[in-house]
Amino acid sequence: MKRLLCLLSMMFLAACGSTPDEGTPIASSPINWDRSPTTVIFRADVEGGADAEDFLNRNEVPPCTVYGDNRVVWTNEIGPFTTQVLWDQVSDDQIHQFITDLTINKQIYTYAARANLEPASADSPAVETLTIFVNGQQHITDAFGGWNMDYYRSILDRCRQISTAPVLFEPSGAWVSALAQDYDFNAPIVVWDSAASGLNLAELAASGQRKWITDRNVVVLWNTLRSSPPSTQFVEGDAQYVIGLEVPGVTRAAPPAPAS
Repeated sequence: MKRLLCLLSMMFLAACGSTPDEGTPIASSPINWDRSPTTVIFRADVEGGADAEDFLNRNEVPPCTVYGDNRVVWTNEIGPFTTQVLWDQVSDDQIHQFITDLTINKQIYTYAARANLEPASADSPAVETLTIFVNGQQHITDAFGGWNMDYYRSILDRCRQISTAPVLFEPSGAWVSALAQDYDFNAPIVVWDSAASGLNLAELAASGQRKWITDRNVVVLWNTLRSSPPSTQFVEGDAQYVIGLEVPGVTRAAPPAPAS
């Protein structure tokens, strides 16, 4: 048994790209990560697709992310176009167990990212990806790297189960942006009153910039977008807009919050 444990420890260290100093017990080598709240130490995501550069991608929350400050943020689809965002602050031990499972049981470092080696096509496929960043090294693998059918789903489920006490997430601040649209008869409509809300979508769209907000519009827009189809149009006066709402440390590529 002792020999087996040593072998497993050696496999883990080799996978992480680190080797203990001569004379240092293998079992004492730690799993380290950048403790910044903006650092992604693990993410299960779906990238690409025909709408990869779409404005509405600003609203997307990856299926599961572990951040450097030990936050786990993940999604839970509870119905058509209805998604909860859950989160928890977990312990070092819980993250250690998760990373060890990825390394030893799931052998994540043996799978490469190969989507960019596929022939180009008019219809860019949506590709499942897994990213791990510990011990100073980042490793990315994707669905073209040789996984079996259940590999991604099993790891995603495991990420969502790191927490034992999930909490429903609602942001207190967010970057909001707007993009003018032609009227879409098939899109759901939300009537937006700029005077009552204090947020003028016409001015926001004309600026082409994101605006940091911390008022009640944050939760109103967040809950609307989490329970509506992506095509939902916000009607202000005689014009229609789609909304981007980006929350630092939650949505995929949100800019950091402004300095206080």
